[in-house]
Parts: sequence; structure tokens; C-alpha cells
Amino acid sequence: MSSESGKTIVTALIRPHMKEHVVRALHDLPEFPGFFFLDARGQGRGRGTGGSYAASESDFTYHHFLQLQIACRPDQVSAIRDVIAVAACTGRKGDGVIFTTDATSFVRIRERARPNSGATT
Repeated sequence: MSSESGKTIVTALIRPHMKEHVVRALHDLPEFPGFFFLDARGQGRGRGTGGSYAASESDFTYHHFLQLQIACRPDQVSAIRDVIAVAACTGRKGDGVIFTTDATSFVRIRERARPNSGATT
């Protein structure tokens, strides 16, 4: 069984219309990472520095983003983060965010499920 630890999850929230730019940029990396997108809706941090926002029950507005997730080696994080940031940037407020989290384990399903792989049932 091939089980890897030490993976990092790169998560980026980007504007939907920037998806093709980001995908093209990821394909240009020397080691193309696999990725997936999820639809995401949310609200930013409010109305600027020191501002406040009090929403009423009928005044909720959500911004649509795509959530991009990539599991990669820690040494790839900086390059992936930079590529996403450049490709997704419009220069306007609300371009999105990128953050990372450590993955405590990483197992490919097809390798774990193989007969004679040492898997117990």
C-alpha cells in the first residue's frame, strides 16, 4: 500500500470567471498537480477597514466563488500559491484568498483497495 504523509492542502477561493486562467497556469507548472473545484458562496470581511455591516433577515448577499483544492508536497506550496495568485488576480477587491493546511494522511483509494495490498477487511 502506498500511503504518503507530509502533504499540504492548498485551498483557494477565486472568482468563477478566472477559472480558465488558473487552470492554464497550473498546467504550466513543471509537476502538474491534480485539483478539484467546488462551488462556494460567502461574505467578505465587511465594508472596509474599521467598517461594520449589520445584515437584516432580508438583506443577506453572498458572493459566488470557486473553491480550488490541491494536495501537494510541502516544497510545491510556494510555487502553486504564487501561480494561483497571479492567474486569479483582477486587481479588484474580492479577488479571493489562498490558504494552506497540513494533511495528516494521504492514501490513493485505488492503491488501498487492491487485493494483496495488505489491506484488512
